Amino acid sequence: MENLSQEKKVKKIFFIAGEHSGDLQGSIVIRHLKKLMPELEITGVGGKLMKEAGMTCIHSSDEMAVIGIIEVIKSFKCLKLIKSDIQNWLRDNRPDMVVLIDYPDFNKLIATYAKSIGLHVLYYITPQVWAWRPGRVKDFVKVIDEAVVFFPFEVDIWRNAGTTVNWFGHPLVGKAVPSAPKDELRNKFELTGEQIVGILPGSRTQEIDYILPELLAAADLILRKYPKVEFLLPLASTIEESHVRSYLEQHPKLKVKIVRDKAYDVMEASDVCIVTSGTATLETAIIGTPMVVVYRTNWITSVLTKYFIESAYIALPNVIAGRRIVPELIRENFRANNIAYAATEILEDKKIQNRIREDLKKVKKCLGEPGAGERVAEHIAKRLLELKY
Repeated sequence: MENLSQEKKVKKIFFIAGEHSGDLQGSIVIRHLKKLMPELEITGVGGKLMKEAGMTCIHSSDEMAVIGIIEVIKSFKCLKLIKSDIQNWLRDNRPDMVVLIDYPDFNKLIATYAKSIGLHVLYYITPQVWAWRPGRVKDFVKVIDEAVVFFPFEVDIWRNAGTTVNWFGHPLVGKAVPSAPKDELRNKFELTGEQIVGILPGSRTQEIDYILPELLAAADLILRKYPKVEFLLPLASTIEESHVRSYLEQHPKLKVKIVRDKAYDVMEASDVCIVTSGTATLETAIIGTPMVVVYRTNWITSVLTKYFIESAYIALPNVIAGRRIVPELIRENFRANNIAYAATEILEDKKIQNRIREDLKKVKKCLGEPGAGERVAEHIAKRLLELKY
């Protein structure tokens, strides 16, 4: 796409990403937007990656990375302040477009305000209305102008609800790539174990607290069966290493290597990964490593969501495949013995490993061709030039 910087009026755009995965996807789009429109003013709420890509942050997404109903209530004052600051900025600066990334409940409030003052609202990574509270889609289309969805099956959902919708493929295709082949990575990480298990407990402190203790208990059980097993734990930029080590100290027999910001290499180097539900499951699927998907939150949220979630599956590879291709252990099934059993079943059976890998290849194929993030940026750039205020 040719450089689009010839427009006389300097364009302004506002992004909001409330957590780490949105920060990653937003950074891909922003980086390409800056190439297309170098003078474009990009402001918003995001994390380290979006800031590095060229966005001026008025708040950090780290302030907003909370999960569960109880946690949101505890963070109400902080979220209210951020919402007020965003609304004031939108009112005073009137950007040409507001781009919302995931984080649906908060972003719906911002969309409502932005729409009320006549701003163009594009929702990127739309709420998973196919999974729970499907009636939300009708409310969202009232306060947005268009949607860009992650998965092809979402197009009809949003179009039928009455909004303009586009799918450009999934931006992780072509991005979720390890830096080297499996054997090289194992040498790089100085691994000598006969089995390598990746432990991915999430990118938020609350996820670490809810999930990591049970994963380490499962790792102890795996160690009993495979005395020469080693574990890799990729640490997100949002997590302090000392926080994770406080849990590891309770399991002195485990050989766990912490790797900072090398999640894709960990996925490639591992024989099986135990992955917290979310974007990481899709990244693991793209890389093609067999996995066990897990999730836990506080008990109140867990009980309530049990009655709201309508999708048969929570793991994205299973959702895309339309059937259970990888184990998923949530709520009452999220127990160390269940996790260990599922992981060791994969480790000891080559047929299961090969079957999962073949199924994951099909999932990856459904996600489209590489370059989706760039295509999203090109769509936004063209729309910015079309908008007249």
